Amino acid sequence: MLRNKLIAFVLFLASVCSVNAQSLDDYIQKGLDNSPLLKDFGNQLLSGKLDSLLVQASYKPQVNQVSQVMYAPTARNFGYDEAITNGGNYSAVLNVVQPLLNKKIKGNQFKNITLSNQTIDANARITTIELKQGITAQYLTAYADYSLIEFNQNTLNLLKEEQALLKSLTDQAIYPQTDLMNLSVSVTAQEIAIRQAFMQYRNSLAVLNFICGINDTSAVMLKKPELTVQNNFNLNSSPAMMKFAIDSLKNVNSQLLIDLNYRPKLSAFADAGFMAILPQNIPHNFGTSFGLNFSLPVYDGRQRKLQIDKSTLAENSRLDNKAFYTSQYKQQINQLTEQLKLTDDLIRRIGNQLLVQEKLITLYKIEIEKGLVRFLDFLTTVNNYTQTKNSLTVSEMNRLQIINQMNYLK
Repeated sequence: MLRNKLIAFVLFLASVCSVNAQSLDDYIQKGLDNSPLLKDFGNQLLSGKLDSLLVQASYKPQVNQVSQVMYAPTARNFGYDEAITNGGNYSAVLNVVQPLLNKKIKGNQFKNITLSNQTIDANARITTIELKQGITAQYLTAYADYSLIEFNQNTLNLLKEEQALLKSLTDQAIYPQTDLMNLSVSVTAQEIAIRQAFMQYRNSLAVLNFICGINDTSAVMLKKPELTVQNNFNLNSSPAMMKFAIDSLKNVNSQLLIDLNYRPKLSAFADAGFMAILPQNIPHNFGTSFGLNFSLPVYDGRQRKLQIDKSTLAENSRLDNKAFYTSQYKQQINQLTEQLKLTDDLIRRIGNQLLVQEKLITLYKIEIEKGLVRFLDFLTTVNNYTQTKNSLTVSEMNRLQIINQMNYLK
C-alpha cells in the first residue's frame, strides 16, 4: 500500500516538473490583483473625487420649485380665522438660493476630503504591506515543506543504494541479517517521512493559494526565494507614520471648521411665480421677490468650547499613539537585526557540521564495503545527518522569515 502511494507521489513530482515553476513574485502579484480590500480602497478613492464634486455643487445656485393649493372652508361656528388663512392659498414659485462669502468654509471641506483620500491611500499601502508579508511568509513555509520532500528523497536514495550492497554483504556473512532488517526499517520510515512531507506541502500550498485568492489545486513547483534586506528603515516614510501626520492635519482642519461654523453666514435668494388667495385672481398675482438671508450664532450652550475640547483630546491621543509607535518601531528593528545576526551565525555552524557529517558518511560507505565498521553506526550517522540537515532548513527559513518581517516593517 505504501509503495503504491510512493508511486503516486513520484508521478506527482513528474507532473510538478512538467509545469512552470512559480516564483514568490508571481504569488504576490496574484494576491494583490485578487484582493477585494485593495479594490475597495480604489473605489473609495474614486468616491472621494465624487465628494469633491458634491461639495462644489452644493455652493452653486440651488433652484427649487414649490407649489401649494390650499382651501380652508368656513361655516357658521366652524373654520379657521380667515385673517390667518385668507380662506385659501394657491401658489407656484421658483426659488433660487445662492450662498455668499463661503470661500473659507468651502476650502475647509475640500481640505477634509483631500485628507480623507490620503488616509485611504495610507490604509491601502498598509494593507499592501500586510498582504505581501503574509504571502511571503506562507510561501516560505510551503517552500520549506517542498525542500523537505527533496531532502528526504535524497536520503531514501542513499539508504536504498546501501541496501543493495548490504544484502550482498549479508549473503556473504560479513554482516548479520539483523543489520539488513534494521536498514529495511529505516527505508520504510524514510518512505513514510516522504509521504508526510508531501501531504504537508500540499496543505501549505493550498493555504498559499487561499491567501492569494487562487482557485487552483494543480501541482506546482516553487522557485527558491531569494530575499535580502531592502528596507531602509526610514520611520518618517512608513505608512503608519504618514497616517499620524494626516491625522494631525485633520485635527487642525476640524478646529478650523468649528471656528468657521460660528462665523456669520450670508446668502442671496430670489423667487418668481404666482401667489393668490382666490383661484380667479391667479392671472393677476404673478410676481417676484429677492433679498438676503443673514445669520449669526449668538449662544449655543457652550457647544463650541466642548467641540474644541473634544478635538484637543483627539490630538493628545494622536501624540501618545505616535510616541508609542515610534518606540515600538525602533525596538522591532533592533530585535530583528539581532535575530538575523544570531541566525546567520547558527547557519554557519550548522553548515560546518554538515560538511563533517557528509565526509563521515562517505568514509562509512567505503568501510562498509570492507566490513570494517558496524552498520548500525552508519545508520546512526545518517539519522544524525538528517536531523542536522533539517535544522539547517529550519534555520534558513527562519532567516528568510526575519528578512520578510524587516522588509515589510510598517
